[in-house]
Amino acid sequence: MIRGLRSTLMLLVLFITLGGYAYFIESERPPASENSSSELAFELDPENIVELQVTVKEGDVTRLERSPDDDGNSWSIRSPVEVDADDNSVSAIVNALESLEVTRVVEIEPSNLSTFGLADPVIEVSFRTENSSTASQLLIGDQTPTGSDLYAKTDDSTRVFLIANFHESTFNRTTFELRDKTVLDFDGPDVEGLLISSDDFVIRFSKNNNVWQITEPMNARADFGLVEGLIGRLGSAEMQSVELESNERSPESLELFGLADANLTVSVETSNADDAVLEMGSETSDGAVFSRDASRDLVFTIDNSLATDLGRTVDVYRQKDLFSFRPFNATQLNIEYGEATKSFKKQEDEDGSVWKQVGRNAEEVDQTTIEELLTKLSALRAQSFVDSQDGTGLDSPLAIVEIEFDDTKERVVIGRSGEKTYGVNGDEHGAANLDSQAVDEILNSIDAQL
Repeated sequence: MIRGLRSTLMLLVLFITLGGYAYFIESERPPASENSSSELAFELDPENIVELQVTVKEGDVTRLERSPDDDGNSWSIRSPVEVDADDNSVSAIVNALESLEVTRVVEIEPSNLSTFGLADPVIEVSFRTENSSTASQLLIGDQTPTGSDLYAKTDDSTRVFLIANFHESTFNRTTFELRDKTVLDFDGPDVEGLLISSDDFVIRFSKNNNVWQITEPMNARADFGLVEGLIGRLGSAEMQSVELESNERSPESLELFGLADANLTVSVETSNADDAVLEMGSETSDGAVFSRDASRDLVFTIDNSLATDLGRTVDVYRQKDLFSFRPFNATQLNIEYGEATKSFKKQEDEDGSVWKQVGRNAEEVDQTTIEELLTKLSALRAQSFVDSQDGTGLDSPLAIVEIEFDDTKERVVIGRSGEKTYGVNGDEHGAANLDSQAVDEILNSIDAQL
């Protein structure tokens, strides 16, 4: 019991000591004024800043300039390399300078800046406005003992003040973090084609009337979501690192990265003929992939998952739905089953849109039954694909279904060979392997109508 009491007393003494230290550092320094949460470190308009230099604790010194372009203003890095900057990252710094609040003034005439980590600052941010010939400077030093604030000062005053600790992540940005890391530059709405090629395969996609089609190595409908998602990933992909700047590139250096003869190439084809081409080489030791934009000479790395997705087989991108229509947009249904053929059409009458049988010997149509049939047809999906229709039974079909929707007509043939059931939409390549039980349910529904 005595030993436990002794431990408790020792912890209490340690707590009082640390608390006293924090109080002495942050409270006993003679402040120049009372805390003013509304006081700003700088009075400026961020739109007037035209030059910026950021020096961070990692050692990077990045000099940037703002220049007008067609979209307004954009930032460029001028040193240590000349490249476009990431406007979002630079704007975060510029806006932070404008809104930077002085949490509290610690000392007006500090005797030793080293006490605050300001003799050799952790971060230095210099900026010049368009109306000034000289730069202003923000110096950021150590964290306070409590870790909630940072010591800081400006170059035009001797006073040391506190700023909120979260500003460190805004200002502490390396040259790589400040540069534009976009892998490929293109506008998504302008994309009308995509070509993926390697030594082993070629896949080409073409978009017409907002519908994606596989045109090589086969003719088949493409999965709209998958293709659009892939294009989206290409458009938003960022470099993980820069391995070689443009002025350092040589044919020999490309060999080192497996880019003299790329393992995989992706061409994003746009309506303005300004195609974007990404070449991918060998993997890095940590699993990333050496890559380059064909319009630039620099070599960078990308996430391996993007290269993996681009290397998938063509069947992955095929439309798995056997039908493209949906029950709500179907307007006509023609069915050939055995010796019978029937047609149904959605028409307007006093009760609204209703399905009616058309042609000779037309009969009343049970609306629920026909809607259920359309639902089952639209849900029919390929479990896999085969490259040939030989041995699929499609040459002597179980059923032929034609559906009209949105000014489009599609024709699907369903066949069976042994226990396996197949289907094909139009003149697509090969055939889809279907769930035989789902097909049997559809055939039963067709029987109810014929």
